Amino acid sequence: MTVLFSDVVGSTAMAEQLDPEEWAEIMNEAFDYLTEPVQRYEGTVARLMGDAILAFFGAPTAHEDDPQRAILAALDIVQEIQPFREELRQDYGLDFNVRVGINTGSVVVGDVGSDLAGEYTAMGDAVNLASRMEQTATAGTIQIAQDTYSLVAPLFDFEPLGGIEVKGKSEPIQAYRVLGKKADPGRLRGIEGLNAPMVGRGRELDTLKSLLVGVTQGRGGVVSLIGEAGLGKSRLLDETEKEWEQLGGTPSSWIVSRGVSYDTERPYGQFHQHLRRLYDLDESDPPDVVRAKVAASPESVHDDMQPVVVRAVDALLSIYSDSDEPQLEGEALKNRLFADMTEIWKRVASDHKMVMVFDDLHWADPASAELLIHMLQIAEEVPILFVCAFRPERQSPAWKVRQAAEADYPHLYTEIALQPLTHEDSNALVDSLLTISNLPEEVYDMIVSKTDGNPFFLEEVVRTLIDSGAVVRDETGMNWRQATKIEDITIPDTLQTLLISRFDRLEEEVRQTLQLASVIGRSFYYQVLKEVADKAATLDRHLNLLQRAELITEAARLPELEYAFRHELTREAAYNSILRRRLRQFHRQVGETIEALYPEYLEEQAHRLAYHFSNGVEDERAVKYYVMAGDAAARLYANLEAISQYSRALEIVKKHANTAAELVDLYLKLGDRLRLNGQFEEFINLLTELEGHAREEGDRSVEVRAMIPQATVYSTYTKIFEPDKGREISQRSLEIARELDDSESEARSLWNLLLVETYGGLNPLLAVEHGGQAIKIARQHGFREVLAYALNDIARSYFALAR
Repeated sequence: MTVLFSDVVGSTAMAEQLDPEEWAEIMNEAFDYLTEPVQRYEGTVARLMGDAILAFFGAPTAHEDDPQRAILAALDIVQEIQPFREELRQDYGLDFNVRVGINTGSVVVGDVGSDLAGEYTAMGDAVNLASRMEQTATAGTIQIAQDTYSLVAPLFDFEPLGGIEVKGKSEPIQAYRVLGKKADPGRLRGIEGLNAPMVGRGRELDTLKSLLVGVTQGRGGVVSLIGEAGLGKSRLLDETEKEWEQLGGTPSSWIVSRGVSYDTERPYGQFHQHLRRLYDLDESDPPDVVRAKVAASPESVHDDMQPVVVRAVDALLSIYSDSDEPQLEGEALKNRLFADMTEIWKRVASDHKMVMVFDDLHWADPASAELLIHMLQIAEEVPILFVCAFRPERQSPAWKVRQAAEADYPHLYTEIALQPLTHEDSNALVDSLLTISNLPEEVYDMIVSKTDGNPFFLEEVVRTLIDSGAVVRDETGMNWRQATKIEDITIPDTLQTLLISRFDRLEEEVRQTLQLASVIGRSFYYQVLKEVADKAATLDRHLNLLQRAELITEAARLPELEYAFRHELTREAAYNSILRRRLRQFHRQVGETIEALYPEYLEEQAHRLAYHFSNGVEDERAVKYYVMAGDAAARLYANLEAISQYSRALEIVKKHANTAAELVDLYLKLGDRLRLNGQFEEFINLLTELEGHAREEGDRSVEVRAMIPQATVYSTYTKIFEPDKGREISQRSLEIARELDDSESEARSLWNLLLVETYGGLNPLLAVEHGGQAIKIARQHGFREVLAYALNDIARSYFALAR
């Protein structure tokens, strides 16, 4: 979340000049100026601290634009306290001023304290850094850290301040001073410096273009462009505007308004924007400037319409309160406003064919939606196209507009539902953003599988690869190359915030069900979730609500009911919102539930059980299932999977044992798979490590078991074929085996000497001698594996001897 600190500069010195009661009165009034903007933008004032406040945006309810809200609140704090400052200067001679510090990051938030004293607050490094931003800010300014800046850079004007030293940080933190809102803000989405053509939206663009052609031919219409966040509604609208210009449409005939998440309670907010665009009105214009601009009617508004426009502007912007005309109120005002707005746009569109775009209509206030529904009727009479773009949120005002348009104007209505990009289109988008010749196929697959065809999600993951240095530009500066190994992709902050804001609109218990499901995995069985959640009575309702919110989907009914998260990033965001202590508990519960429900399928479920018990810090059971999963993969010759499972098991076992039988067994199993997979250097490093441990512990039986596989690899035609080293290790292992009376190790050492002479020494007589001894011991003790190897390899020497 985004954390905001604001304090009074030099409060101690000022307080010394006044009676304590007077200072208390001043601060009480000052707190109103500090807290009201925070509440206006739906932030939480967590603490009043004598001369300062701590506030945060993102809890208990998150919004996808919390960093933006925090900065807007800070700008209002600094601006709105100015009259109070002047009052104190005149009354007390005080230079009273405030400053604000802001930072964005991960925190632990909740009730902190004891039964006797507690508070709802946030803790973590992000809070400390926000405090540091405030402490280093100058009076009357707003200072933000790099993490906040990176999320809002296109929206505000900033002054870079360079690096700020912060206790506990090895490098200075880049800081920025907020100067104000940009006159022409850019888009938050997209990657600076990278441009990609629109992909996978040709059919939708053709539909919109045909509707635009209809407008040029005198036909009106209504279109709903529906898609979840990130599917490309705004990008499609940008491309449609270009098509409108090619058809001869003027910029003034393409009027756009955009819903704003923190403005949903402002009546007729979207129509404010339409009128402001029509008359080029700025939010900061004083009333006299607004009057002058309205008086100078644009070409699209006839003079005889001026009284109607004045009344509409009066009603919407409330700037003509000094008019002599009686002021209407209530239903009468609403009826006139509806009639006037309908008449205005009807006349404008009849003379100048129009497209009215309502972007992000899901954030419209109810009054805007009601007025828009009333105005749809003019599409029957004049060439105007109403384009409504919104998310599929049935509870939003936008959905009422859709229902009304579909029911009342079916002959004018078109609906475009955006679907995720196909796998091919997703790959094409990655290619257009990053031309990387050596990007491994598995990285492509990882990006596409995580983003599931969502262009915004995909762009943000690519941005993460760039910001993390995983991919960098090549020497030409035109293309990109992979700079580091890409193990996995962490969910970007922008997506985490977007997705958490969706979760926070759910009921508390429904959100908890989503979190539990995220622990189980991308897909999850109903029966497992039911047992873990222990909410059989309400679980069905919760799952239905999560499906309606398009967070999960039903994946299968047979052999049993199974659900899946629509996006892997959605699952990760839900998972990352759980405290670690609870995560461990949930993972243990899930593992135990799977054990209890599927006792006959433990090997099939071994990889899942290992994952859950490992994250649940149940080391013994985690190792059991990692080894079981590794053994199953090894039997299928799925060596990479076996290596992964054995490696994780070994990592855990190392923490609890040195050369115990379990540890040795894992070293040898993992080594065997590394050898079979051709990873000879890793193999040698692993076995050398085991040999060293054994020597430190004085365990010669383990030492010889670690030496023999090394000798085998050195003695055969591998990438590290070194017969002299193979002979030296084999002779030492043979000596130790005989000292220990270890017959199997003795037979294997002799077999290795057979290999050395076969491939390196080219002495078939000596090879036959070593091989014969190995075969004799193997037959005597029933060592079938070494017997098979020795028989196979001694044949080469007999062949060389013509025997």
